[in-house]
Amino acid sequence: MAHCLIFLIGLHGVGKSTIGQALVPHGYRHISLGDLGRLLRRRRIPDGFTLRFLRLLAAHEPGERMSAKLVDALHGEIGQHNAHVPLVVDGFPAEPYQVMGLPAGCTLIHLTCPDPERMQRLAARSETTRRKWGADAAESRRDRQLGAVIEAAQERTDMRTLEIPNLGLPQQVAATIAALATQVQRQRVVFSETVFASR
Repeated sequence: MAHCLIFLIGLHGVGKSTIGQALVPHGYRHISLGDLGRLLRRRRIPDGFTLRFLRLLAAHEPGERMSAKLVDALHGEIGQHNAHVPLVVDGFPAEPYQVMGLPAGCTLIHLTCPDPERMQRLAARSETTRRKWGADAAESRRDRQLGAVIEAAQERTDMRTLEIPNLGLPQQVAATIAALATQVQRQRVVFSETVFASR
């Protein structure tokens, strides 16, 4: 892992994509699986991704489990992009087993916000987009798996898991996350250099 790598997880409506986009001015490339899937369903092909990954993502039904082939292809995309720039991926991992495949040294950010604010965002999303959300929005498969994903991440000693409340302006939250990820990356590099020097 040559550059900072951040994964944003959290319940629907906490602002993962918004914060991911707010990290772009900090030098990050942003991969939003939800946004990419919606583009593909509108028959728009995003640049910068392999056709294999895009075909697998286009065949993926929103809300369903990601196939092993899609997860594998996503890891390939993450490695390819992260080799050149800092990268933020939102909405992944969605299941505990996916945590085991995350690269060592990455940072997993669990975004939170007060539930009334989250439901307000989902209602606004339902009114302004094709993404319809009812009162049972919090009962999605991904949301039900969130606790288990966090537990799996906390068991790994080679990556950092942080909970960040999304309460302020997206730019402020993104600046905090970028600073924390840089700190984690520096610690990883120092540790790697120390291990290498001791051999």
